[in-house]
Amino acid sequence: MKSCKMQVAVLLVLISLLVLPGCWDKREIEQLGMIAGISLDQAEDSGNSRIKVTQQFVNTTIGTKDQVVKGYYNLTDEGTNLFEIIRKTSTRTDRSPYYTHLKVIILSDKITSSAQLLDLMNFFQRDHEMRRSVRVYFSKGPASGFLEKKMENNEIPAFNIFYRSRNHYKTLAMARQITLGEISVNLSSDNSFLVQEIDLTDGYKMQGAAVISGKKKRLIGWLDKDEVSGVNWILGTRHGSQGGVLKVVDNKTKKEIIYEVNNTKTNIKPKVEGERISFLVSIESEGRLGEDWTSNDAFEEGYIKKVDKQVADEVKGLVEHSIAKIKDAYKVDVAGFGEQLRIHNYRTWKQVKTNWDEAFSEANIDVEVKIHIREFGSKGRKTPKIGK
Repeated sequence: MKSCKMQVAVLLVLISLLVLPGCWDKREIEQLGMIAGISLDQAEDSGNSRIKVTQQFVNTTIGTKDQVVKGYYNLTDEGTNLFEIIRKTSTRTDRSPYYTHLKVIILSDKITSSAQLLDLMNFFQRDHEMRRSVRVYFSKGPASGFLEKKMENNEIPAFNIFYRSRNHYKTLAMARQITLGEISVNLSSDNSFLVQEIDLTDGYKMQGAAVISGKKKRLIGWLDKDEVSGVNWILGTRHGSQGGVLKVVDNKTKKEIIYEVNNTKTNIKPKVEGERISFLVSIESEGRLGEDWTSNDAFEEGYIKKVDKQVADEVKGLVEHSIAKIKDAYKVDVAGFGEQLRIHNYRTWKQVKTNWDEAFSEANIDVEVKIHIREFGSKGRKTPKIGK
């Protein structure tokens, strides 16, 4: 009996040894070179062969009562490949770069126009510390400028970019966020797509989008804020912007009316006749009259219906202009038309998917828009006369 108990005790001790060394690979935070953001630029005076990489380290040094420590510092290195550059950076700091907490990757227009995006993303997709949820942005001008820009309250620039870009649900002018994982899937599938644009040329703005060709694997152009707005209307609130406002100029008074989007449902219906492919885009949106400078009474019969029509006409114009830009100018589908053809007519999709961008550029697209203002506040409410 004692022998049996002894064996059980020894077994329990051995099992406990498996869980006791749970922190054998711990790394103190002061010893980590936590990277918050990375920018990729084309090195100056180097043709197209060298890459300039700026890495933003989170400063974990604790300041004193009389000393304010900057929350970050940047290190910049150049090379012909990212792995070489990363290792070179490691020789310049006692804190080896650590990428588990990486938030943003910014690529400049120069480097993405001259190099294939698949090559530039290769390192990030392979490294075991890189999360597929890292956000990716394209910049007009040097990408490193955003990591060097002074922010209010000494905020870390990479964090500012990350959190600011999440405000796409507040505006129609901003493309939705895209992750490293989504870019990998799109590039592997030859799908064209949009990437959020950040711009330092006129202040610090985050609106518009970069247009990426899935077939060419590179940047081919840009959409301005109105063109992104048109694409967001096509995508609807489920896949595009989740809100925002639209300014409309009243035909009669020439004053502004502001429509606030609550939700948008879009139906893309493909039609195939022989070798001819066409689409009908039906957009239906509900929202509120957020602001009205026309001095009209929202309770007047027919006024809201008139505003519904004016907003619908404005939306239709934005959507048609955006379709012309992506279909006729850039000849790429970044609004999900191919996906709807695959769902509704797979036989045709199999025939055209290899050269879908070319087939899309030849398709005819019609647009229908319905707007329903469900709320308009209390402006114009009639008040009873005194004494009654």
